[in-house]
Amino acid sequence: MRKSIIRSTGHYIPEAVITNEELVASYNAWAERFNSDNAAAIASGDMAEQLLSSVDFIKNASGIERRHVVEKSGILNIDTMTPKIAPRAFEEVAFQAEFAMKAVTPALEKAGVSGADVDGVIVASSAQQRNFPGLACEIQEMIGSNGFSFDLTMACASALYGLHIANGMIQSGQARRMLVCSPEIMTCINVHSRRDVHFIFGDASSAILVEADEGQDGGWDVVGTHCQNKYSIALRSDFGFINAAERTVQPDYAPGLDQDGHKVFKDVVGFAPTVARTMMQDIGLEPADVRRTWLHQANIRMVDMIAKRILGRDRTEENAPGILHEYGNTSSSSVVINFEQNSEDMASGEHGVMCAFGAGYGVGAAAVRKR
Repeated sequence: MRKSIIRSTGHYIPEAVITNEELVASYNAWAERFNSDNAAAIASGDMAEQLLSSVDFIKNASGIERRHVVEKSGILNIDTMTPKIAPRAFEEVAFQAEFAMKAVTPALEKAGVSGADVDGVIVASSAQQRNFPGLACEIQEMIGSNGFSFDLTMACASALYGLHIANGMIQSGQARRMLVCSPEIMTCINVHSRRDVHFIFGDASSAILVEADEGQDGGWDVVGTHCQNKYSIALRSDFGFINAAERTVQPDYAPGLDQDGHKVFKDVVGFAPTVARTMMQDIGLEPADVRRTWLHQANIRMVDMIAKRILGRDRTEENAPGILHEYGNTSSSSVVINFEQNSEDMASGEHGVMCAFGAGYGVGAAAVRKR
């Protein structure tokens, strides 16, 4: 059975930044207007008052200080509260495909690889811009690959599910080189008028180039991968193509992003490290032999607890670095960005573990070794 390596990675972070202070000012202005416009219904108990947000609430709940976004003004405008993105003509490159290429291009360039040498493209992200053709098909065309491509959606674990599939296809001989890209435009999914979630997400794109081990220098050995699911609706997004049909029955139906934060926290903090440790046991990797773990950046308290349960020791910035404060939750791209930004100092032969977790619930884990 062939072995695979991570040959290179790439990522892109938008320049526009929204601080907690800016986001709170916008949300509170919306909430105060809502409460004023609906004062009578709120007083009679027919409608719930919208609670105000605060910088301290966001920092304590998540550890996030700011987030990078594809477009700022629309999110902060209380009449829209979503990014402003102009529609494109059919023949133009899709916005999300263009966003993906900002991470794909540096990943290919760092590896010195042409897109024509890529056998398969997987777009692994929380949502794709359209139902068909697959976004991966467009990226495959853009890089000049003559192979296959498909989209994959497994929320915040998508990138590691993509890595798991790419690793398996290379091991089985079905592909020699695979590209996994995760263009996560989460501010288009988020509901910025909901206090419990308005601060969570930022936007970012990542890419992983995985190829067969043929004795080449550099990169990271993929020592093991593992994915596992446990069904839950505690975190869900109801946006989809059936919404128009639902509105024929209920015209004011508004699909949204729903989260039972306390349940998600409790469930995932127990489930995610179990999946990672199962993988480690299967490949004979002891916690003491893992120098670093790169975790999905969902919530700083989750990162602290999951890192400790994977590593068997308290989390530090050395053994489980955090990037949440700067970027917010960028869904599946976060674990790849974390890996790329915090792995150069590792020595040849040292091991690390990636772990991502999210809605589904789905958990993906991968063990890598510096070549």
